[in-house]
Amino acid sequence: MSKLNDFEKDILESVENDEWESKGNLNERTKELQSYLQTQKKKAISIRISENDLYELKRKALENAIPYQNLIQMLIHQYATDKIKVSV
Repeated sequence: MSKLNDFEKDILESVENDEWESKGNLNERTKELQSYLQTQKKKAISIRISENDLYELKRKALENAIPYQNLIQMLIHQYATDKIKVSV
């Protein structure tokens, strides 16, 4: 596991202390994102990722009852529209 910065440590601690609450129906939000992805014009790409990362993506997709490709599409869309940030 990579080292966490102070901000990430604070978030992890708050999650572990049950300080977070759901902002709505996860199933409803997932269906909304899936619907959006189905209506968008798509372009096929090829990427290489570690087997472990792919395994974890597939596991998380299975937990949420969605195809792993859709999960990847949702993550890319959220990043591209500044809904999630990546700090390097």
